[in-house]
Amino acid sequence: MSHRTAHAAICRLAVGLLAAGIFTSGCAPAHAVLWADTALANERFSAARHQWAYDGEPVQFELQVTPGGANYIVFGKGDEASVVDMEEGRGQYRWTLVFQAGHEPQDYEIYAVPFLIRDERDWVYDKTEKKWYFYPPRGDRSDVPTAPEQVMRITCYRREISTTFKARGGRPRRVTMTLVKGVGDRVAIAEQRPGASPAGRGFLLLGPNEKGECGVSYSPLYNEVSRAGTTQVELVVEHGDGSLERMVEKIDTP
Repeated sequence: MSHRTAHAAICRLAVGLLAAGIFTSGCAPAHAVLWADTALANERFSAARHQWAYDGEPVQFELQVTPGGANYIVFGKGDEASVVDMEEGRGQYRWTLVFQAGHEPQDYEIYAVPFLIRDERDWVYDKTEKKWYFYPPRGDRSDVPTAPEQVMRITCYRREISTTFKARGGRPRRVTMTLVKGVGDRVAIAEQRPGASPAGRGFLLLGPNEKGECGVSYSPLYNEVSRAGTTQVELVVEHGDGSLERMVEKIDTP
């Protein structure tokens, strides 16, 4: 069964059983809350229903369930699903995802459903495809969702730094870039030298052009910017005439 079909089947099953008040015999509905660790600068978890993640950033999710209220959790991202059956603590199930974005932000829907097993687990792992599939055994009593599906929206984004300045005395002798995170950590970014591999990291220094302007461009990595708030970009230019210029701007990194 495809992940999209399985997701729809889970939703229908959960809604139907929960609406009818059907759980395992003598078991009350569990309480469940979905958390993620990307919204706060100090890396604590937040239950905000909409959170932001930087391109390439690993995000840890946690479904907190009433202790004893689940044998496993189905975590999903769109059409992809994973089963987590190892508790981090009492009723805590964790799952990590890495998000990607292009020039435009990308939205992802994350969901989590806690289940109790009644006969055999209805999800199996295909080692060849490295995917989980919803595949209830014939004659098996379906696993029971013990809380409504928890949903969170993650908006993945990235930032592009692009600055121009008037060159003094031709091409600058030296340019340095430093990114300052909200917590005060400073990250020095090297210049990508002419002839270096296009895949190499570093900011590009272009020009001067016919107007006598130079340009600096760079796309930061997730661990080079603040996890929440703003990131300060500092450029120090040693111009061709020997003078120094310092430029500071802030980019939004929610």
